[in-house]
Amino acid sequence: MNCITVLYPAGPDIRFDADYYRDSHLVTIMNLYGASIKRFELRKVLPAPDGSAPAFNAAVNIWIADEKAFGEAGQKHGETLVKDVPNFTNAMPTIQNDVVYGEAGKDLNAMKVGGSCLTILYPYQDGDTFNHDYYRDSHLPMIMKLCGTEAISRFELRKGLSGQDGSSAPLYTATINIYIGDQTAFDEAGKQHNQTMIDDVPNFSQVQPLIVPTEVYGAAGN
Repeated sequence: MNCITVLYPAGPDIRFDADYYRDSHLVTIMNLYGASIKRFELRKVLPAPDGSAPAFNAAVNIWIADEKAFGEAGQKHGETLVKDVPNFTNAMPTIQNDVVYGEAGKDLNAMKVGGSCLTILYPYQDGDTFNHDYYRDSHLPMIMKLCGTEAISRFELRKGLSGQDGSSAPLYTATINIYIGDQTAFDEAGKQHNQTMIDDVPNFSQVQPLIVPTEVYGAAGN
């Protein structure tokens, strides 16, 4: 399944109205695109554990159920959506096209508003050969085994396909959502197994990822 990843930047002069996005922009898109979207999810970025300023205000994923219908809706309604953007932000987002490359746990639409999600972004770099197959077949199952389904309700790996234009390289070669089922269990598993998980990273990438804690703030699905 293809998925669009949208990242809204943060900064001292940047405005982002998550309530307007959730209550109006998201609803408008779902009304216009209908069943071509399997799930539309808005996540607010939470403060980093070390207190550093977040790089993003929000992360959005749009999982596409019907590529043809989605494209037709975009051609028909794209201008309407662009005109609505100043109502919730004054900044340009990063947009890229992904494909769901691996998953474990509950169904996508089982994720609830208010839940925590660890969003992990591996930047695309020339010369880095991110091994999506190894991540899917080894790293992801290892994490699920070590942490358990109580700690992680859903784990999704997406492979970056292209930038928004469909031809340029994606900004991120891999984007990952780890939906946390029980924060206490997740933290405890991290204390016990963090080094094992870190030691496995060189098997699939040499690039330092961005780790972004988020909260599911709005969602709709079909």
